[in-house]
Amino acid sequence: MTSPHAITNLEFDPYSYEQDEDPYPIYRRMRDEAPLYYNPRLDFYALTRFEDCRAAFIDWKTFSSARGTVLELMDVDFKNTLIIFMDPPRQTALRNLVSKVFTPRRIAALEPEIRAIACGYLDPLRETHGCDIVRDFTANLPMDVISTLLGIPPEDRDHVRELSNAVLHREPGSPQIPPSALAAMPKLLAYFESALAERRTRPRDDIMTLLLQAELREPDGALRRLRDDELCSFFNLLATAGNETVTKFLATAFHCLGEFPGERQRLLDDPALIPNAVDETLRYDPPSQYQGRTLSRTVEIHGGVIPEGAKLLLINAASGRDERAFPDPDRFDVGRPIENHVNFGWGQHICLGKNLALLESRIAIEEFLQRIPHYEVDPEGIERMHSSNVRGFKGLRLRY
Repeated sequence: MTSPHAITNLEFDPYSYEQDEDPYPIYRRMRDEAPLYYNPRLDFYALTRFEDCRAAFIDWKTFSSARGTVLELMDVDFKNTLIIFMDPPRQTALRNLVSKVFTPRRIAALEPEIRAIACGYLDPLRETHGCDIVRDFTANLPMDVISTLLGIPPEDRDHVRELSNAVLHREPGSPQIPPSALAAMPKLLAYFESALAERRTRPRDDIMTLLLQAELREPDGALRRLRDDELCSFFNLLATAGNETVTKFLATAFHCLGEFPGERQRLLDDPALIPNAVDETLRYDPPSQYQGRTLSRTVEIHGGVIPEGAKLLLINAASGRDERAFPDPDRFDVGRPIENHVNFGWGQHICLGKNLALLESRIAIEEFLQRIPHYEVDPEGIERMHSSNVRGFKGLRLRY
């Protein structure tokens, strides 16, 4: 088996804007030529095959999240309060608490409100001959839904959205967090600190209030309330990862359905296929491209060695195009049977917002296609947003 150090003409750079335009050819080379890949310049390893990624997601003891899951943050010494940057038992205790207020029943009850929000943005669009679907729809719906859950008032939503976008932005070729992101982070946390202070005096029927009042059971059995830094970190996670990933996913879905009109017609003929089309889009081109892990022990795989303490990227976007798991993987097929994909994680770290993301996405595509069944993507109106681990559009012009 080829050593990861022997591939001299293959460099995967998650900060490259050029590669971000279409990373799938290099993902294929990594799966085929370097299933254990190593980048000596940026000092990280990567796995790209489906079964390798799934096995690593399951084995959280070996593949730890405790030093972060984003490459440029894995060497940063910070006090860890983000639930996705934890391992059990602390992660389990926090996850169990959050799950009590983020229940499937509460999420399902949001369907009428999500549908009303979507229709409010989409109804005016069918009176036009085109739109920027990101600006006019996909950038607004997820933030409005999360704001409804958290209790963020309408007049604050654009401000929170702009801060969350700034937090995620990365400059080309650089592993450093840019000044704009560093400036936005404390502003976003300050907003949530102010919101918590307000709810202490005037509680509301929202997740901020519920979590403020909830008690966390520690591994030793003791009960305590969540600290403000823990609460603000979770709200920050929802406002950034929860907002940004669904925003990018929906734009990608409309791009795919524009590029493959035959598949769009299948959804028009049979809307019952839309939930499967959501999963197919996640497999084909997910918004979250990789999840970072740190090795808690040395691992041998594919004839190479990942040493203890090494940084490893589980490139879930590459795993979705693995022909070992998905026949004809570069074909977008809304009717493809999909039993499993790892784009919401797996096991202990499966995404808490999975059910909400799936619900939002199904409703958004249903309501969009009812109003705008036939359209084309304007090639001059495509603009990508760039981040080391999130891929998608910040501008996507449609003509109809």
